[in-house]
Amino acid sequence: MLYPQLDSVLRAYSPSRFVLAFSGGMDSRVLLHLLARYQQVHPEVTCQAVHVHHGLSANADTWAAQCEAWAQEAGMACVIEHVTLLTGSGESIEQLARDARYQALNKHVDANTVLLTAQHADDQLETFLLALKRGSGPAGLSAMPAYIAFGAGLHCRPLLGVSRAEIEQYADTHQLEWVEDESNQDERYDRNFLRHQVTPLLTARWPGIRKAVARSARLCAEQERLLEDLLAAQLAQAVQPDGSLAVTALGSERQAKA
Repeated sequence: MLYPQLDSVLRAYSPSRFVLAFSGGMDSRVLLHLLARYQQVHPEVTCQAVHVHHGLSANADTWAAQCEAWAQEAGMACVIEHVTLLTGSGESIEQLARDARYQALNKHVDANTVLLTAQHADDQLETFLLALKRGSGPAGLSAMPAYIAFGAGLHCRPLLGVSRAEIEQYADTHQLEWVEDESNQDERYDRNFLRHQVTPLLTARWPGIRKAVARSARLCAEQERLLEDLLAAQLAQAVQPDGSLAVTALGSERQAKA
């Protein structure tokens, strides 16, 4: 059951409001359904959906209207945020859309708000593989954290330990409908290529690979945090009373550890 997992994650926070990033796809559609159940049990918490209209598909207006209708059925307000992607910077459309999406979502997050997104264990596997392809170090291989500071509030991914198959089973059980973004089938995008061509082979051969990758990502994140703490302590020792930096102190520290 997905709801007990969601409930245990969300009860760890004490915000006055949850904001759901609601694309209308299967994953966020399931999270909307789960969040509606949570709101019924915890009426003191306000829940709101935000749909970001990227304008990239001829179906974008239809998706926005459908998301508003589903949110209304769930007893939530749904805000539609229109964004414009500024191409020509060298960034991929995927990255531009992601950046614009989070900028739009940030407007709805304050110190008493937790932003919820519906990434799951299969998304985490894809993110790890993309970082590996780029030759990333521990920071990149940390993939997606379960929670992280976001704007004035927090960003939580409550389904990160859940597989795509479990989400699909929940959607089928509750007879949920969702929108199908045609761009998700375009294998020119690296993530889609991994999703359709690579990860099915990996999970078929090694069914436990999602958990293994999640563990590796956590270890990389822990290593990165430890390194940041050590460097912060070393930097604090090198900062002089007048605010200047004693470079020689950093050099001697490095030699001592060599």
